[in-house]
Amino acid sequence: MLKPLLLITTIFFTAYSSAKLDTLPEEFADFGLDNDLTISYGDLDQLLKITVIDLGRSDRGFRKGQSSIGTRTRAHKNNDTALEANRFYYEEVVKANLKTGFRKIRLSLEQVPEQIPLNELVLSEQLAYWLNLYTTALLEKLIEHYPIFSTEDLLFGDNSLLDEEFITVMGHSLSLNDIQHNIVFKKFGKSKPIVMYGFHQGNIGSPNLRPEAYVGSKVYYQLADNGEEFVNSNRGMQIKGKDRLYLSVYYQQTEALFDDFEQDLKSHIEHYTNGSLKDAVESSKGFKLTIDDWHIVDLYRTHRAYGASAAINRAPLEGIGGITYGYRAADGSYITDPLTKRLAQFGRYPPQVWKKIRKLYKQRERIKGTVEIKDLDVNQE
Repeated sequence: MLKPLLLITTIFFTAYSSAKLDTLPEEFADFGLDNDLTISYGDLDQLLKITVIDLGRSDRGFRKGQSSIGTRTRAHKNNDTALEANRFYYEEVVKANLKTGFRKIRLSLEQVPEQIPLNELVLSEQLAYWLNLYTTALLEKLIEHYPIFSTEDLLFGDNSLLDEEFITVMGHSLSLNDIQHNIVFKKFGKSKPIVMYGFHQGNIGSPNLRPEAYVGSKVYYQLADNGEEFVNSNRGMQIKGKDRLYLSVYYQQTEALFDDFEQDLKSHIEHYTNGSLKDAVESSKGFKLTIDDWHIVDLYRTHRAYGASAAINRAPLEGIGGITYGYRAADGSYITDPLTKRLAQFGRYPPQVWKKIRKLYKQRERIKGTVEIKDLDVNQE
């Protein structure tokens, strides 16, 4: 089976840069065994809940061609994927200046390892941390570049935002590519390739942006949910003809997660495929990585007619969860500077966790001790 697979499969690989972080720093390399040490992401969770629209699972339907007569509707060539993937209120987020919220949460997350070393956390907590830091930083950057229609050049053109080293953790300058390829893929990916579905890239053709933060206690469930949704959508996998299997170009980025990329990725797709397509995937002789959709997942820019009188509607950002989010972002509790400075102490960890953190610091100080260096007495033999 392996030989014909290699002969028939056509794959177009793209060289993805890895920035400057070639090896995993010692501060990020180890892990702890204490399951009681957890990080809270209530601020990010709240922000995602009011800015992400969950459109549910794909029904593998196709959007009918739209007439442009009398409108200024943008054309969307990907009619098989146009109605898939969760959406983000980019336009309203920009108007409400919620970029500040994402930036301040990102800065707060950068400070987490200053309170408790990541090596003290179990692997699932570490993974949730890196995924949340990546998601927050990515959205911050995409909001900064908005309005845009396609993300392709922004992500993979010259001066890619994925290579920009604007994140600092424990003194290490990191890019989004560093977090994805040089930290998460290297540390977690070989044993659990499912981590690939935690890296939304702002476009319809990438894994879903979840309307919630990742949490250590359920991060692998969240990733499996993302993976199942992606594989069973038109933007993740399609069968054409009897046994022609086509996969997303996103999988070009995941080669390092598999020892035998072609065979192992096909097995991965088989495992997550549901329903009547499962037999077709299993009987396919190979695959091609050709499916893409670079359109930004903005609710308006991908669905509405431009110039319409009802183009702006702030209703989705108002009165959610008992909090009003309007033009002025009336609720700024997670945006204000005083709270941002206290997030790591009062928001990131429950009280019982802080007790453990204080004990860890005391223990570390005892172990470290002090050394006093004195000049040697030259008269002593």
